[in-house]
Amino acid sequence: MPALKFILSIILLIIIASFSVQNMGSVEISYYDYEFQLHSLELPLMVVVVIPLVLGFLIAWFMGIFDRFKLKSTIRRQNKSISSMEEELENLKNTPQLPAQAESSTDS
Repeated sequence: MPALKFILSIILLIIIASFSVQNMGSVEISYYDYEFQLHSLELPLMVVVVIPLVLGFLIAWFMGIFDRFKLKSTIRRQNKSISSMEEELENLKNTPQLPAQAESSTDS
């Protein structure tokens, strides 16, 4: 599986590189600053496309890391609960039953 992931990442890198070579033309980006004054900036099209792509990957990666930590915490908590329940079960198995309890458990 790691080899497949590596091959796919190389293919994606080649696609992005060929896209950037083909789209070196400049585009004008207009934006407002914090005082609502209009500014413009001229950037290559490749930069305009790749920056949001990279930001999207980073945001998704951070969200994935957050979810992974959350799941690990849940698993750790559930494992502690399971081990305490197993200990309680062992204690209950080793506890001798009183005769009245033994009769009522056989009747049911």
